[in-house]
Amino acid sequence: MNLTRENVVVAVGALVAVVLQVAVAPNVAIFAAQPNFLLAYVLTVAIANPLGAGPVLPFALGLLFDLLGTGPVGGMALLFTLASLAASRAFAVLDNDTLFMPLAILVAASFAVEMLYGILLVALGSPVGLADAFFYRALPCALYDCVVALVLYPLVVRLVSGAAQDRGPRTPRLR
Repeated sequence: MNLTRENVVVAVGALVAVVLQVAVAPNVAIFAAQPNFLLAYVLTVAIANPLGAGPVLPFALGLLFDLLGTGPVGGMALLFTLASLAASRAFAVLDNDTLFMPLAILVAASFAVEMLYGILLVALGSPVGLADAFFYRALPCALYDCVVALVLYPLVVRLVSGAAQDRGPRTPRLR
């Protein structure tokens, strides 16, 4: 692994997201909905650096989320990795230099992860029904994740793309 400014910023941001998930998320829960700072961070990093987003950070943070929670181990690790891959590829294809596309991808990806995790919990024998998992867990948590991601996005883009701006403009040279 290259030890660049961008990698150090991403690693420090991941540590901050873990601290926020452990210390802040249980204290700001509304009913049963808690923000998922780790998911918001993984998605914003995947969108801020779509060509450099790899599977290691999402898998590690997803596995840490699984080990800290009460759900099945490996479920969020898989969902974080798939969502990060999908969000980075979607942003690489759909980027049009507006703020709408990254925000739309953040919202869609966080909703998809929370919905699939709710379905996974029901499929593995959770005592709640599918409608309860959707209305009382997946939908409120996805909305909470979207708010956190919308706050994190400008910060992560500024910090992660700051290193890329040192290397020159992003526009290709035409010969």
